[in-house]
Amino acid sequence: MAGQAEQDGMRGSTQNAALLLKIAQTMAKLGIPPLPRNYELFYEALSGQSPALSRDLGALGAGASQSQLDAIGARHNLVGHAALAAEKARAGTADAIAELQKKLQKSITTKARFSETLLAFISRLESDPVTAMSDFADDAARFGYAATALLKEEQAFAGMLDDISGQLRDTGADLAANRKALTRDPVTGLPNRTAFSMRLAALFGEDTEIGASALVLVTIDGLQALGESHGKAPVEKLLKKLAALFKKSIKKNDFVARIGGDEFAFIFEDLSADNAATIAARIRASVEAIEIALPDRAFTKSAVSLSAGIAMSQSATGATDLFQQADLALKAVRADGGSGVLVFSSAIGSQAGKNRWSFVA
Repeated sequence: MAGQAEQDGMRGSTQNAALLLKIAQTMAKLGIPPLPRNYELFYEALSGQSPALSRDLGALGAGASQSQLDAIGARHNLVGHAALAAEKARAGTADAIAELQKKLQKSITTKARFSETLLAFISRLESDPVTAMSDFADDAARFGYAATALLKEEQAFAGMLDDISGQLRDTGADLAANRKALTRDPVTGLPNRTAFSMRLAALFGEDTEIGASALVLVTIDGLQALGESHGKAPVEKLLKKLAALFKKSIKKNDFVARIGGDEFAFIFEDLSADNAATIAARIRASVEAIEIALPDRAFTKSAVSLSAGIAMSQSATGATDLFQQADLALKAVRADGGSGVLVFSSAIGSQAGKNRWSFVA
């Protein structure tokens, strides 16, 4: 079983290569531009990750326009299309603010002219009251028309402010939704790899006082085989159960994210390596206790296990180093052919070529 992890990796690589080739061929056949967001769209459709997206894309047929493709991607909250929508929202906001500035400048100019006319009349009145009063009837009419026009402009400007305020509120809501799509895993609702990378980097920020924090990288052993044997439905159902379990397993200041198909990452703050290993072992036991109902097999249950690699922030020089240490510990567990929990130590590097590992659980 020592080579099981390597065999799984090779099988996964072969499947990914075949899928990527199928995506490229399908896009070429349909005349789809080779844009990164289009590759993402067809990957989601052809990998079976989203049946609803597959149906929407299939309904377009050949000759679909880029705007139609973008509309589908945005509707299903794909990362590349969420970023595109965010850029459009930003551009729309900039246009609205520019138009508001233009209207404001026009309003200021109109007020300045009205003020100049009024000040000129007052000046004439002060220098020659008799003549100024004789001309007042004509000036009063002009003041009346100017005041009415100014009032209408002010009302129009107020209406425009209301419209733009509503537009900015809508834009803010859209940006919030896009930000969530960019940082959330659509299946589990957990933070995704992007959010995880930001949180991990924050541990070593300039203004951050690094305490005793643990990074726990987790692989769900058997999840890939479950999907290959029984399809997507039981996998998604299990992932949702795992997400609920993981969220219950962390404290307020801790963090959990789905960073890959069967990969999760935990960041625990203010604890020792032993405590982190104890928590990981407890989570592992809870995962192994989950019974998975299989399609069309009412009396047959399946189960998965968990492998975890742990690294402590005190032993790392930065976010990348911390991740690599936890990844080395995880690979050590999987290279031994079974699930378990392993804390990174200085001996891991030298042991890597010898397949000698000391398991915590």
